[in-house]
Amino acid sequence: MLRIAGKETMLNFMPLLAQQSTIPHIDGMYVFMLLARISHIVGAIILVGGQFYIRFVLTPPNLAAGDTSADRIFGGHRTMWARCTGGATALILIAGIINYVLIIKQHERFDATYHMLMGLKILAATGAFLLAALLAGKTAAADRIRENWRSWLVVCLLLGFVAVALGSVLRTYPHIRKADAIAPPQLIAPANPSPQ
Repeated sequence: MLRIAGKETMLNFMPLLAQQSTIPHIDGMYVFMLLARISHIVGAIILVGGQFYIRFVLTPPNLAAGDTSADRIFGGHRTMWARCTGGATALILIAGIINYVLIIKQHERFDATYHMLMGLKILAATGAFLLAALLAGKTAAADRIRENWRSWLVVCLLLGFVAVALGSVLRTYPHIRKADAIAPPQLIAPANPSPQ
């Protein structure tokens, strides 16, 4: 029961269920696309969740400005996090390209805003990938970025959240499959031949 404007109202979710599309036809392509989508999401969870954990749990509270000691910041696990960052980035990129190509090939023409938002998502994700790699790296550029560790980590997190939010918006766009957009052929019975 939910109380709205002094009235108790029972929320009925049945209309929402009725609006869902039909149960998908489970074949090899469906399983492939499902695994690609899951891989894409798992990569984002690892990358954004890992950055969140590093920023709010692992980063020492008394980290002095200009302290670039990667081992101090990462608690001695910089090499492992660099591998996780690279693996998650590869997973996101490979699965994301597969998802995008398959969605574009299997659906009717999307609105121009779909592609604009996809471009913004790709830019935000690319920024997050580059910052995550630099923050976990061991180059001179990585050391310079780590001089302002907290700020760059927050920027990386914000870019990751923007990419996830844009992906969620893109998921809500109407998807009309090419097979559904074509009218089915009309069956016309052949004319009966005249008796001879």
